Amino acid sequence: MAGVRKPPIPFIVIVGPTGAGKTTLINRLLRDPAFVHTAVILNDFGPVSLETSLVEKAEDEFISLGSGCVCCAVRGALTDGLERLLRAVDNARVRAIDRVIIEADAAADPAAILVAVARHPYLSLRFVGGGIVAVLGEDADAVLARRADTVRQVAMADAVILTSATARDAVAALNPYATICEAATVRPAQLIGHGPFDADGDLDAWLGPQRSGHAPMPAGEAGRIHSFGVTRGNQIPIAALDRFLDYLAALQGQNLIRVRGAVATGPDEIVVVEGFGGFFYPPFILDRAPQRPVEARFVVIARDLDRATFEAYLDAFLNEAGVDTPDRQALIENPLAIAGFSARSGR
Repeated sequence: MAGVRKPPIPFIVIVGPTGAGKTTLINRLLRDPAFVHTAVILNDFGPVSLETSLVEKAEDEFISLGSGCVCCAVRGALTDGLERLLRAVDNARVRAIDRVIIEADAAADPAAILVAVARHPYLSLRFVGGGIVAVLGEDADAVLARRADTVRQVAMADAVILTSATARDAVAALNPYATICEAATVRPAQLIGHGPFDADGDLDAWLGPQRSGHAPMPAGEAGRIHSFGVTRGNQIPIAALDRFLDYLAALQGQNLIRVRGAVATGPDEIVVVEGFGGFFYPPFILDRAPQRPVEARFVVIARDLDRATFEAYLDAFLNEAGVDTPDRQALIENPLAIAGFSARSGR
């Protein structure tokens, strides 16, 4: 008899500039009961290391930590570290784990980590994204003005940890959908449960607050970010929705940071979509009736892509194109399109 597949292990990606406090946050989390049996993968070797009091012993490439946790230092591909961790768990070299924390390097693109796991034929079965946490230090305002990589990390994050409360307004404008916490008072429970939509979850809460759009901040790199919501009173057939996501990824993939959506594809069917960068997870079909009518709703964070441009693409696929804009047929029947190629999945 075939064995029952275990539920995937959630992994939390912690990003931010070197010295912002990522490892300090991890040290705090490992002491909390909610993070018992956590594996830590370190890929940013900053000035602060794991607290000596947490380290029990070193064994091969793994370091045993208190509370039943293990740590693995990765200087190459993170997928290699995850593979080694799974082999160690499956071979009983380390005990079973409940979640993984990945401390990424300072310039890491969180989307690249999520996509690397999602496209891996084995890791995608054993792990699931559990959220992105961005950490900012005292110089948060200056960093957000000049560093495009940090701006992207914060704009994509589910939670942002601030050392300085003065940056709260800037972060809220940059990413209105993130949970914003102060480093001194953050509760570990605030960093759990930020993964893909749960079929039993609250769809409105997962999508985030309704927003019609806002003017981007004027300062530096952060000023190039647009966050907005778009709602349409139309149903979109699932084939058209799939094509819309493909063309959106092909035309604006380099500008997309985070996209979430809930779309009525039929009278009693809702499809949930989520993407990071130009990559979209396969659409998720809800097998329960909606509590209220849902047509098409998207929440978007993008760089150099505003609400009007996004709406123009969406309206084309709703066959509501305006003057001098393409309709759905013109986009779908693109003679340069490669048959069978999906831009959002890369294959």
